[in-house]
Formats: sequence, C-alpha cells, structure tokens
Amino acid sequence: MPRKKSTAKVASSPVIAIRGARQHNLKGLDLDIPLGKLSVVTGPSGSGKSSLAFHTLYAEGQRRYVETFSPYVRQFFDRMDKPDVDRIDGIPPAIAIEQKNNIRTTRSTVGTLTEINDYLKLLFARAATGHDPKTGEEIRPDSPESAAVWVQEHLAGEPVLITFPVPIPEDTKSEELFPFLNQQGYLRILTPDGTILRTDEPEERSAGLQTGTVQVIQDRIKVSKSTRTRLLEALEAAFALGKGSASVTGTSSQDTKTFSSAWTNPATGFTLRPPTPALFSFNNPLGACSKCRGFGRIIGLDLEKAVPDPSLPISKGAIKPFQGERGEECQRDLMRNCRERGIDTRTAWEDLDEDIREWVYYGDHPDADMEEMEDVWRDGGWYGVKGFFDWLETKAYKMHVRVFLSRYRSYTACPHCRGRRLQPEAMCFQVAGHTLPELWQLPVGDLLPVLENFHSALPAPHSALDVVLNEITSRLGYLGQVGLGYLTLDRPARTLSGGEIERVNLTSCLGASLSNTLFVLDEPTVGLHARDIQRLIGVMHDLRDKGNTLVVVEHEEAVMRAADHFIDLGPASGEDGGNLIYEGPAAQVPSEKCQVRSARPARSRKDHATPVAHPSTPGEAADSPLLTSHPALGTRPWLTGEKSIPLPDERRAPSRQKLTLKGATRHNLRKLDVSIPLGLFACLTGVSGSGKSTLAHDILYANLARKLGQPIGDAEPGRLRELRGSQYLDEVRLVDQSPLARTPRSTPAVLVGAFNEIRQLFAQTPDARSRGCNTGFFSFNSGDGRCDRCSGVGSEKIEMQFLSDLEVTCPDCSGLRYKPSTLEFLYRGKSISDVLNLTIDQALAFYADDPSSTAPTRKRHSSIRRALLPLSEVGLGYIKLGQPLNTLSGGESQRLKLCQILADTIGSRSKKKQKHLLILDEPTTGLHFSDIERLLAVFQKLVNHGHSLLVIEHNLDVIKSADWILELGPGAGTDGGQLVAEGPPEKLAKSKSETAPFLK
Repeated sequence: MPRKKSTAKVASSPVIAIRGARQHNLKGLDLDIPLGKLSVVTGPSGSGKSSLAFHTLYAEGQRRYVETFSPYVRQFFDRMDKPDVDRIDGIPPAIAIEQKNNIRTTRSTVGTLTEINDYLKLLFARAATGHDPKTGEEIRPDSPESAAVWVQEHLAGEPVLITFPVPIPEDTKSEELFPFLNQQGYLRILTPDGTILRTDEPEERSAGLQTGTVQVIQDRIKVSKSTRTRLLEALEAAFALGKGSASVTGTSSQDTKTFSSAWTNPATGFTLRPPTPALFSFNNPLGACSKCRGFGRIIGLDLEKAVPDPSLPISKGAIKPFQGERGEECQRDLMRNCRERGIDTRTAWEDLDEDIREWVYYGDHPDADMEEMEDVWRDGGWYGVKGFFDWLETKAYKMHVRVFLSRYRSYTACPHCRGRRLQPEAMCFQVAGHTLPELWQLPVGDLLPVLENFHSALPAPHSALDVVLNEITSRLGYLGQVGLGYLTLDRPARTLSGGEIERVNLTSCLGASLSNTLFVLDEPTVGLHARDIQRLIGVMHDLRDKGNTLVVVEHEEAVMRAADHFIDLGPASGEDGGNLIYEGPAAQVPSEKCQVRSARPARSRKDHATPVAHPSTPGEAADSPLLTSHPALGTRPWLTGEKSIPLPDERRAPSRQKLTLKGATRHNLRKLDVSIPLGLFACLTGVSGSGKSTLAHDILYANLARKLGQPIGDAEPGRLRELRGSQYLDEVRLVDQSPLARTPRSTPAVLVGAFNEIRQLFAQTPDARSRGCNTGFFSFNSGDGRCDRCSGVGSEKIEMQFLSDLEVTCPDCSGLRYKPSTLEFLYRGKSISDVLNLTIDQALAFYADDPSSTAPTRKRHSSIRRALLPLSEVGLGYIKLGQPLNTLSGGESQRLKLCQILADTIGSRSKKKQKHLLILDEPTTGLHFSDIERLLAVFQKLVNHGHSLLVIEHNLDVIKSADWILELGPGAGTDGGQLVAEGPPEKLAKSKSETAPFLK
C-alpha cells in the first residue's frame, strides 16, 4: 500500500520538527525543538527522556549524517537503524556527549582528549630552549643570522675567512679531492695551522690531507655594515655545504669560531636531538620512554611500599626492608650518609622535604647502572633504596629473595622516566623554565596563569605561536569553567567519572569551534557542586551562541531555569510515561495546570501508512490530538514551589558510637583527622575535586573493609595512622555506580531472587507436571526449555573483522529466549517470556494475593512480591523483570544494589540485626525530584533499621535531609583535602563554607 504524505504543519521558524515519535515508551509524540537554542528535557526516571533525546533525535541526526558519505566509507561504520518515528525535519548533524566512560587505555589522558597536548607539542617544538642535563647550560643551535650577528659584534672591521668542513674519506687520494674542489670553484683551503693552500697547485696538495677534514674557504670578507649582505650569503652557503657547520677565522688574530646548527653544547660535547612534535608525544615511538613505552608505569618495585608507615623517622625504621638481618648494613650506611649531609634522622618520613626523600630512594647517582653503583658502594656513597633492590635482583635465582621482592612489587612509576612518559632528551627542553611533563602535572587551575605568562618567553616574531598559546589557554579556561580545574593534563581518561568525562568532551567541542551542530547532553551537572553549575551553564550558552543547538537531559533546577526551551515528559515511568506534559519556552511554564498530550496507540512500522496531522506547536488547537488536563503533574509543581521535599520532622543526634580516622593521607588529603557518627544519615559534600571520593573509597572503605576481614580485591588502601570504632559495625558496603553485570544473562528478577519462585510456579502448573518439566526447564541460563540457537540470551553476537561486534536479535526465538514449545506453558494466561516482559510494578500487581489460590501458591506470590517491592520503593518500578543488567545506567545499577541491601537486611528474619555502614556515591544521578523524594524515604528506612549511611552528594535536597554533614574543601585539588565544616544542616548553613550560601 503506498504511503500517504503527511499533512502535518511545519513551523516557519527554524525548528527540528518531530512527528509521531514512538521509540520505546514514547506515545507518538509531536514536538518542535528550536534550532540555535538550549532545550532541556526532563521528567521522572524512565519517562522517556533518553528515548527522545538519544534514541530518536541523536540517532536520526547521526544516521543521516553517515548516509551523506559514500558507500565505500559507510561500510566502515556500524549499521544504524532508523528510530521509530514518522518523520523528523530540519535536524542538523548530531553529536552525543554521554556520561559513559568506555576508555580503557592509559594512553588517553585529559590532555589528549582535549587536544591540548597536540598544541603543547607544537609550542615546545618551536619555542623550547635546550639545556645540558649535567651542567644546566643553555644549548642553542646556530644559524646564519645568529653567526652574522656574532661576527659583526666581535670582528668588526677585520678581514675574516668563512669556511666549511669537508671530511676526507680514507680511500680518497689527493689527486681526486683537489681537482674536485677546484672544479666546484673553490680555490683555497685552510689547514689547522692557519696555512692557506690552493687547490690548483699540485705540489701543495699533500699537506692539506693530514687531518680527517679540510676547511674549504667559502669567502674572504672585511666585516663592515656595507658587507653585511655578502657575509650573510657566505654563511648561508657555508652552513648548507658544511651540513650545518661553518667556521669564521679572523686573519689578524687567527682565532676561529665554529658555528653549528646542531643542538650541541661546545663545552661538554653533549648533543640533543632537534625538537620536533614527535619528540614531545608519548604516543609516538620517537618521544615515548623506551622502558615503559609511554605508559609511565611498569610492573616493578614500588619504592613507596618500602615506607609503610610514613609517621616513623629514618632512625626508628621507616625504611622497612632495611630492618632485619638482610638490610642491617644498609641501615648503617643510610644513617652515616644522613649525618654527613646533615639530615635529621629523627624527623618523621612524611615531614621530610621531597628532595631528601628522593635522595633516600635513588641515592647520590640516580641514573647509575649496576657497575657504577658498586663503585658508589665501595667509595662509601649512598646507593639508595633502589640500589639495594637492584642488588637483590641479581640474587633473584634464590627463592627466598624472589619472595622478599614480591612484597614490594606493583604497578609503579617507570624508574627510567619517573612516570613522565617521555624520552630523557625531551626533558632537556624547556619553555620559560618549565619542561613539558611539569606542565602536564600541574592542575588546570594552576597551569592557566603559567601559560598566560608564556607570551613574553616566545621568540619574536611569534604570531603563529600566539595562535597556539591562545588555543591552549582557551581550552584550559573551558575546563576551569565546567568545574574541572583540579584535573591535571596527565590524568588517565579511564580514571574519570561519567560526569567528568562528559564535561571534558564538552570542552573539546567548544575548543573545536563547531557550529550548526546538534549537541545532545546527558546530565552534564552530575558530580558538580552548586558553586560550579552557573559556570557550566555559561559554557553551554557559549556553545549555543556559536550557532549550535543543545538538547540537554537534565534534572538540575538551575539548568532548567536557564534553558530557552522546556520539554517535560511523564507523568510517571515505563508504560505510564512517554507523554508530553509540557513543551514550550522555559519562561512560560504554566502555573495553574499542566496538560498531558494523550497518547495515540503505539503502532508497528507496518501501520505507519497514514500519518495523522499534528500541530506544529503545543498551543495550536487545529488538528490537535486529545488534550487531557492533569493538575499538579510533571516538573512544574517542583519549579513553582507547589511541591518540595520537606525537612525531616526531627534530626537524629550523634551518639558515642563513631568512626574516627586519623592521619588520612592520599592524593590531596594530608594527615586528615575526621570522625563519622554512626547510626545516622551522614552526608559528605564539598566542591568537585575536594577529596570526597578519596576519603570515602580509598581511605574509609578500603581500610575498614580490610579491618573487618572483607575482600577488597586489588585496591590499595590509602594511608591511615589510626582507625577506631570498627567494633560497632558488622560490615561495610560500597554502593557505587559500577555495573552489576557485563553479561545479558543477569536480570533484575535473577538478581533479587524472584526468578526461582516464578519458575517454581510454572513448574507446578498441570501441563508442566504432566510433561515432567521441572524448575530448571524454565531457566534461560540452562535447561531444555531455552532456545538452542542463542542459548537463552535472546540475541547473537556477530563478530566483525574490522568493525565493532554487532548484537542482533536471535532469528529462532525473536528475542524471547525460549523455544516455542516452552511458551505453550501458561500461568494465569502468561508464558514465562510474557512474565519476564512485565515491569516491576506490573509484576507486583500480577502476583497480588488471590484468595482462591492454594496456600503454597500464595506463599510463593508473597515471596515474589517481597523480593520485588524494594525495586519499586527506590523508583525502579518501570524496569522489566527480564531486562539485561548490562543495559542499565549507573544510577539504576546503584539503586539495584540498594534493593539487595533492603532485601538482605530489612527483609531478613534473623533476630540479630546486622549493623552495616553503607557508602553511597552520588545516588541521585539521573533522578527527578519525585524520585529523590522516594529515595530519601528509603534512606530513612535503612537508618531506622540500625544501619549507618554516608552519602557523597551535591544535591541540596539530600544535604538538607541528612542528620549530619561533613564538608571537605575549601577548594579543589591542592586547595582541598581539609575538613572545613561539620554538623547538622542548620549549623552548616551558618558556616563560611562553599555549600552554606546554597543550603541557606
């Protein structure tokens, strides 16, 4: 049947016109997104925001852009399906900036992601000065211009000879060399004793061949202003013919000055490789350290493990491998050398200067090899802890030595480049006194003022380098604006959080100066303190003002109010979502009533033959679908103040039970002392980069878990002098946003333990009993009932030779996971696949109590509901029982982990209540106001049950609802790591911390 043309109106103003969007749970939405504006899409979790922004809008924009390429180019791209939508008009090329960090290699850093490293390579290749690593003298290559300036300053008015060297091959005879030079027009050569020989006089030829080279005279000039041009031409010719080397000899003084275009120090003979961009790249073989190949780390001996307790002084055994019979002599050598250098061996190791600790680690000669180290040892010098380990390596054929060395092995900084990633030659080049790795290791906030002062250090004229510097400083400025001033350029990209990687990518787009592009952003404010959100809004406005269109999925109120266009989806999640609550200018959000545009029946692609006409704007009455009035729905009541999260009726007062941490040291935390009250809902806040995650993850969780005997994997706990209060806890749990599973075989029903009861109910049906089908028959992970082709996964992976692997729906079971014969078994009219396709809320209703059921059946229903109810309580009622866990977002995974805790502890029938410390890392990620309200109720429920909560959070609704607040700061990076305020919210609001004015 031929498809009819749509009669839908198209807005005259430049807009992206979307008609009939039915992707996932969207109910045939029609809306117009203005081009060149900042539009915010909001709504409860699962209401269809990502389905609209990413799976419809971005997917179509990217698909159309890829289709503009030739068929040859398109074969190298993944196949892109058309989203389920009638039509989209006016869409520009699209870029999605999501919170997912899929980077796994350490070669990718903040500097490479933002392309700042590329500009720094150009800057150093053009503007760097070389320095001798031993003497520190500056090394500059000569040029004809610099040589001419020297001659005019030192030999003015004097006749000079301009010469260039010509090497004499061993097999060359005088009869061959002199005629050759004469044929080239060179009549004279200069001997080392100052004698001038002619090339056309055979009897004098042999005298000039006594050395390995001869100096051929290019010109004889009397130095004066009038001969400056001739002098420069002669020097240029001499440099060219002498392969970068030329000499000037004064005829009266017989003094010879040699000039070279090589990077050589004439005093020591040290020669550097000429600076090129490749020399300053750790991803290029020319610049990468030969030992670690540019990674900066190797598996080797970690010298810091030699000092497990930095609070001890050297005299009391700070260097652990020196304590005992094996290292007793080394301890005496160290003490003697410390006395000779005037080092106080009674000072705590952590209080010693960095250069002293470096000396203890690496000795008097850090770069000495084993033979040189033996000479140092015989002379009574200090060989360093590294020298001791190097000596032990020579004895590694002994088992007990290998066991001893294994205690000190880990991924550690490369000893060859000291973690700087580059060749030693690259360290010899500086710009304004800074090497490139020194710039990489500075926080962005400290690096920006340093680079702004580089203009004075550039050679003149430097217009091209000015462009390079301006690109660097602008990108650094953007990083600071989005609240990432605490990052360093050498920070591996794989260690960034989802919010950080999104903001780094956002600054890359700003630096690229793109225009007429659609940017789809996924909650860019995640992980940002309220202080930095306004600056991020300014960055998004800058991107908009360059002619781009921004569509931002966001729950932050400040971003909603700063938007040009507002799209609110809802009113609830899953099947109850996907409706358009409001669409229009953000300043005109209705204050009395919200209207939900009623859903048209979802149709398959085959039913799209006759599109329905829809209005181009929400306000048009003609041809509009049914509008149903729903008061107090959506986000509007939260923005107008009609709805708000109330303060708790009362705050819990801290008891004597508390966790006390003393001397916490890691990253920017320096000897931090902090106490965390137990039995409360405590919130850890502070500006981004102040050390919250370091304190909660690396210090508190890792040390407490180890003390309680829990496995922590390969994690290395941060240094802690003392930890008290662990006796009040039975277990510590870290509830972060890491994925629960990486395989599609794990589902919510399996995770919470409901699937076993569901299969039991199917196995007890009359049909199943008559055919002898047990519980295992209905499992998609094993048994005879699952699909043989996909083994119960529902999809197949097609491995592509040059492209990423493709996941396609299994053609035998059509994604249902089971054989057709298995789907014939029904329970209450639904097959096992139908049940797995139910949402959590639908399953709770499906397994409601039925008085006509038998007692065992009602018991199983109750068990299923008890397992699923926590998912609904934390706002996950919209996800399906059979949804693969590897498709969930980080926030959804985190809330599922909370459900496990709710089921394990609150649902436990044990008489003895377990007391857990739950550490949650930004649990409000991806949550709407209404979802946060439900999550806070779960928090209070957990605390009332005897657990202690420590929540890392920036959301003000969570902070104000906490019983106790700990704020780190005052700034980020090196300016953070201190406890600036603590107490209940009312007390914190009166403090001078960064959070106080927003909390007030």
